[in-house]
Amino acid sequence: MDDGPPRRNIKLVIAYNGTAYHGWQRQADGIDTVQERIEAAATDVLRHKVVVFGAGRTDAGVHASGQVANLYTTRLSIPLRGLRRAMNSRLPRDIAVVSAAGVPEGFHASRSAVGKTYRYRIHVSPVRPVTLCGQAYHYWRPLDVAAMRAAGRRLLGRHDFLGFATSAEQRENTVRTVFRCDVAEDDGSVFVTVQGDGFLYNMVRNVVGTLIEIGRERWGPERVDTVLATCDRRQAGPTAPPDGLTLVCVHYDPADLRA
Repeated sequence: MDDGPPRRNIKLVIAYNGTAYHGWQRQADGIDTVQERIEAAATDVLRHKVVVFGAGRTDAGVHASGQVANLYTTRLSIPLRGLRRAMNSRLPRDIAVVSAAGVPEGFHASRSAVGKTYRYRIHVSPVRPVTLCGQAYHYWRPLDVAAMRAAGRRLLGRHDFLGFATSAEQRENTVRTVFRCDVAEDDGSVFVTVQGDGFLYNMVRNVVGTLIEIGRERWGPERVDTVLATCDRRQAGPTAPPDGLTLVCVHYDPADLRA
């Protein structure tokens, strides 16, 4: 039985500013996405049609410093450092391939992932931060960071997070584990960092929207318990805008990365 020509599986770590794009995932003709740009650059360099498999979709306006994708190529001898450089020379200034590494045939950027880390930046100031336009959510009122931090700790553990999903969520299993939900202040901004084994549609942005409501003292930290107990989206805060959200890291079992 002919299994086809030998091929390599290559893992890419990708950073991008998502302001100009309609998200990560390839869409209809004429709609600019990050995946489409990466595939075009890889196809040009490798001289054959390339399909890139991403670790997950990011919405329009969402950024990444550690998005992961993998691709297959029959170009067995091309140096990975050369591939990265050549792709970057063909990509726009707001997208970059950070690294390229060989991985086992069975590695898949999405299916092999065991977790992700997101960070959301809220710039707290009466004056909008023009130099952070598109990269942070501007909130003009003071926020009670201690209350937000206490609320974030209530998210830790394994719960049904349906109350933090949007109506577009189609998955039957809405139980996820959150390992980390930190709230910290730095340089006039509040950063919310969330790590979990997986996330529902808009879950992080809905968590942030809820924490903001708690930070402005509309609710107490125990509101998180109510959302988790009722699984009622109406009990949570509004969906925070995409501007402040960055996919920081995708986590894998080290054994799955050994080529």
